[in-house]
Amino acid sequence: MEARIDFWFDYVCPYSMINRQVLSKVSSATGVPVVWHPFELHPYGPADGGEYPRELWQDHIRPQAAGVGVRLNGGPPGTPLRRSRLAFAGYQYALEHGVGAAYNNRVFDAYFSGWSDISDPVELVAVARDLGLDQKEFRAALMSAGYAARHLHAVAVAREQAHVLTVPTIGIGTWRAQKLVHPREVLDALRAVGAVDDATVGAVNGVAVGAQDPAAA
Repeated sequence: MEARIDFWFDYVCPYSMINRQVLSKVSSATGVPVVWHPFELHPYGPADGGEYPRELWQDHIRPQAAGVGVRLNGGPPGTPLRRSRLAFAGYQYALEHGVGAAYNNRVFDAYFSGWSDISDPVELVAVARDLGLDQKEFRAALMSAGYAARHLHAVAVAREQAHVLTVPTIGIGTWRAQKLVHPREVLDALRAVGAVDDATVGAVNGVAVGAQDPAAA
């Protein structure tokens, strides 16, 4: 079996957002693919979780991101915390049409950089449009019980078979991390399964990851 990086995530989790940039960097440098797995942290929580705590972003998330080589400029999302169920239904449609990873990146950017409400079908249809997906079909998929069921099945598989309890969770072989990861940690895990050599590890380590932010544009 070829090496891969399994990544369980939730769109509204800032640590998932940061780790996806770390993993993107490592994947680009090594050619080892990232396999995305949706995992809704609070599937039955309130639809509106209140405003994003600015102090948490400034005092904890931004410094922790810097510690793993990811630069975050500006403040937290400008919209209230939302459930990500509808966005995940859209992911199932995007995955079916071969643009799952691109969709995930666009949704993360929409929420954390564009300050969009990703529980709003209008915002999600805009993401689909930018990816060249059929807007009418995509909107129907968002409202479809079938695509919601696919998402819930994926979450059940994560919990019951992969034993995932939280996000972000990253897996490479038998190695697991349930936290922010530095590229060095991911590379060491890939080296342990024979996916990269020492030269690759040395070339990738120490390179910063940039994050676009509307406040810095």
